[in-house]
Amino acid sequence: MKRQIVSAASAGVLTLGLGLSGVLLPATPAQAAIVPTATDSDGDGLPDSWETNGVDTNGDGAIDLDLPALGADPRRADLFVELDYMPGLLPSTVELDRIRQSFAALPVSNPDGTTGVTIHLDAGGARGAAYDLGGGNEIPYKQNLSGVDEVRKLRQQYSDPARANVFHYAVFGDSYGTGSSSGQAWINGLELLVTVGPRYWGTASSDIRVGTFIHELGHNLGLTHGGTDGVNNKPNYLSIMNYSYQMTGIPQTAGGALFAYSTRAQKSLNESALTEADGLGAAAAGNQLYWWTGGTRHQARADGPIDWNWNGVINPGSVQQDLNKDNAVATLTGPNDLQNLSLAVGTKGKAYSGRTARSTESPLVATTDELTHERARQLHPDKIPSPHSPHVKH
Repeated sequence: MKRQIVSAASAGVLTLGLGLSGVLLPATPAQAAIVPTATDSDGDGLPDSWETNGVDTNGDGAIDLDLPALGADPRRADLFVELDYMPGLLPSTVELDRIRQSFAALPVSNPDGTTGVTIHLDAGGARGAAYDLGGGNEIPYKQNLSGVDEVRKLRQQYSDPARANVFHYAVFGDSYGTGSSSGQAWINGLELLVTVGPRYWGTASSDIRVGTFIHELGHNLGLTHGGTDGVNNKPNYLSIMNYSYQMTGIPQTAGGALFAYSTRAQKSLNESALTEADGLGAAAAGNQLYWWTGGTRHQARADGPIDWNWNGVINPGSVQQDLNKDNAVATLTGPNDLQNLSLAVGTKGKAYSGRTARSTESPLVATTDELTHERARQLHPDKIPSPHSPHVKH
């Protein structure tokens, strides 16, 4: 199942359409009931019958996952995420509120006439009734996980298997691998890992935790660090998926910052021929952006003239500048994430989640080159805390 999002002609929002793709593999009797065959009015990958009646995951005629009781609505896009966490590392209620508001503000249209996506975050009883869907577990502390591959095992150990084809599964841990990476996720998968714990990140700010969660979930939803490519730190890619904005949000001209996916395409920037007088133009109104000259970060209003080469004047012709500090001069794209976002989860339940693969979709790939503490400090030395602070006790 693949979500396709197309622009509404004049409404300024996006409508969601769902089409079936790939070839469904034969299902065992225990899995036959969860193969989506019915209408999906809101295009969220959850068939209307699931959102109205619940899901019989084992084919015995009984409902195993009561989606209506969990808040599913067949006429509004839903996204379910279970949050498991090591002691002291679960985001606060205020932070979960911020995440929920970010998805609710997405300009996608729903059959009920509303806009936005309802993200259902399940932290169990740790963050009040609004975030208690009956899952969400505190799991034992382990300083260093192997990565999102270990999250697969944690899911099988701690999460209800009836959720495998509906819920994304997030673990908030301390660190993974051999360095200070902030997290990891499967691209187009269902598991993600957030690791901005005290081992490397000290006392991470609320912005760091919120931004990293939305970033890693974005990988599950099919987005890469450049939106549709792996090119990072592009000034014109105004998205939380961009390392330039993951930890800080996209700065706003009215103040504050936006922690969200990009909702408009921005003009491409040819680093060998930049027109400073144009900036990004009207499509970037309301936003500020970051760019670099050498190792120095600059910030400016995105829709006004921009001194790309930082020589103190707006040049009348074109200039050349490596804007994203990758030691190359190229054309940088600024895609609209909503044209590439895939909320559909119904066919993503792979064997790693305890289910047999049901389509010919390519094997999942874990993200690499995730943002480390050292790299974040290089990008934003004024916003990222120093690495060493007392470790919390467990």
